[in-house]
Amino acid sequence: MHRRGFLRLCTSIAAASLASPSLFKDLVRGSVEFKPYRKAPLLKEDGTPLSPEEVSPEEQYIFFYPYRATPCLLINLGEKVDPVRLKLSDGTTYLWSGGVGPHRSIVAYSAICPHQLSYPTPEVSAVGYYPEGVLSKLLKRDKVIQCCAHLSVFDPARGGEVLEGPSPSPLTAIVLSYEGGVLYALGTVGRELFEEFFDVFKPDLRKLYRSTRRAKRLVEKCTVVKMEDYVREFIRC
Repeated sequence: MHRRGFLRLCTSIAAASLASPSLFKDLVRGSVEFKPYRKAPLLKEDGTPLSPEEVSPEEQYIFFYPYRATPCLLINLGEKVDPVRLKLSDGTTYLWSGGVGPHRSIVAYSAICPHQLSYPTPEVSAVGYYPEGVLSKLLKRDKVIQCCAHLSVFDPARGGEVLEGPSPSPLTAIVLSYEGGVLYALGTVGRELFEEFFDVFKPDLRKLYRSTRRAKRLVEKCTVVKMEDYVREFIRC
């Protein structure tokens, strides 16, 4: 192994060991596609750390990671969420490390739909979480993430696994850790869509962030807000 590759592997293992012991074991065996980014704390709007107790199971939250323009969903599922192994369409498998926090109930996913890259904007979002008691009209069940652009449905308790619809892969999972009372984003696991996202929505992102370079800037911290405070209209179906 070249020195650069060895150092990258060491960085991945160190970050993953903080997120989940099971994920750490799989990385050591070399069977997980984990991509580390900057370790970024999850913060409230006033700049103080967001505690797990402040992530209500009845709310969906949005933050941006690993890039300034790539939205993510933060969800407290209200109960322990165990690791699960998922499979991509090419047969590749990977381990999702499950929930974090005191009750291991908090999860995060990229809010970019793998089908045709629909994502939340300040004006409207067709992608979002259906909390307990709010049923997806398509599946007649709650506690799912659904994209109403083309009716893909995902299971946040199983690593963003596809439950229904045309999505070719699970949602990209954001790997979190919980250290000293603080939640951190560490990287991603699963199929990434960021390059396609930046290519397809380049004109829109330039309007929002003034340049592609600004939109693709890696974040050092993540400000978490309620989806209802970010998006003017949230579409359910």
